[in-house]
Amino acid sequence: MHTKLAPDKISYDDFRTYRTCYDLEKKNLPEKLEGLQELRYTEVPEVVAQRKKDGEAFLEKTEVQSLVEWKLKFGTYRPSLAKLVASNPVEEVRKTTASAFSLMSEDPNPSKAISTLSKLKGIGPATASLLLSCYDPDTIPFFSDELFRWLHWQTDVDGNTKKRKSRGIEDDGNANRKINYTAKEYASIFEKTTTLRERLSKEAGEPITAVGIEKAAYKISKSAQEEEKRTGSPDDEPNAAVETKALCPPSPKRRKKKTPEPKKPMPSTKCLQKGPRGSPTYDELGYELDYDYIVKCSGRPRRPGKRAEEKTDQTMKDGARKAEIMGRPDDVRVQEGAAWDDRVARDLGKAFHEVGMEEYEEWAKKGFELKDGEFDDPSEEEKERLMKLQSGSALRKGSKHR
Repeated sequence: MHTKLAPDKISYDDFRTYRTCYDLEKKNLPEKLEGLQELRYTEVPEVVAQRKKDGEAFLEKTEVQSLVEWKLKFGTYRPSLAKLVASNPVEEVRKTTASAFSLMSEDPNPSKAISTLSKLKGIGPATASLLLSCYDPDTIPFFSDELFRWLHWQTDVDGNTKKRKSRGIEDDGNANRKINYTAKEYASIFEKTTTLRERLSKEAGEPITAVGIEKAAYKISKSAQEEEKRTGSPDDEPNAAVETKALCPPSPKRRKKKTPEPKKPMPSTKCLQKGPRGSPTYDELGYELDYDYIVKCSGRPRRPGKRAEEKTDQTMKDGARKAEIMGRPDDVRVQEGAAWDDRVARDLGKAFHEVGMEEYEEWAKKGFELKDGEFDDPSEEEKERLMKLQSGSALRKGSKHR
């Protein structure tokens, strides 16, 4: 891991980039996992906040089980954990979580609340911190493997990873550091997260949350693990011992499996990693991406409101007007609408993503028309071409597809 990404060195810009990358990548998850993400980061915290306003914050057993399911899906899988949690009585879960949350309102240090929650079956310091994070996502970090390893990354004066034992914890290049999931380890996480939060908040001029640090740590730690797999060292440069060992052929009896090449990052992720002052990033069709818009899209999703309803109404009106200009019924297939945009773009000499309602009106004024049945039976190649034009068109600079 590059020294500049160490917790005591990381800048706000780098922190924001990794946090945003997490949000972007989690949007491309399967529906089931996406639902768990929404539940963990939005639904449960909002429900708990409302209960707090109503007089008493607590968690239902079903909510605790869902949070544990999220933890098992995105962390280390322990098959017995879900069964243990399920064995807790409904009233006991409600009573214990209410008691722990009450302690948090009296004392911002979570140690007593962690101990209280740990009385439930299947709930240790790590899972307890997850429940407390839903109560107070601003200041309480979740005890994830990635957060622990990142916050405790040890470097020497030259920026190289220290290989030693620290506080009785095995330090194996940090990326694979042993974790015991103790209350003492969580106390260290809480202390270091608080210090980092305060420093980044001061640098950013806005509050930085513990849950934001959790997300950034996940991406940074995963990147460090990928780097270690590629080079054999978690640092920027592979060490000499690793290079020498690489020259020796593996034993015929124990041949090592080839490490699969890391997946190429999506253009939007690459754009975020470069930051606001980075060089331009282009998608696979060669269009430049809009960094500011990608950052805006990667934030916490907003619930539909009046503005969203107005935008939907306007989109429907525009769709009806486009159908009128094209001489087609207004119940048009999405792909045919893309074909219209492509036709207008080609006739007016513009890029596909630069076509909006204004361009349709201009196209009509210039006397362009569609031929009968022009888009009735497109070839597979044409469908694929239109799909590529549509994919990520809203992320391009100057896009009118937003």
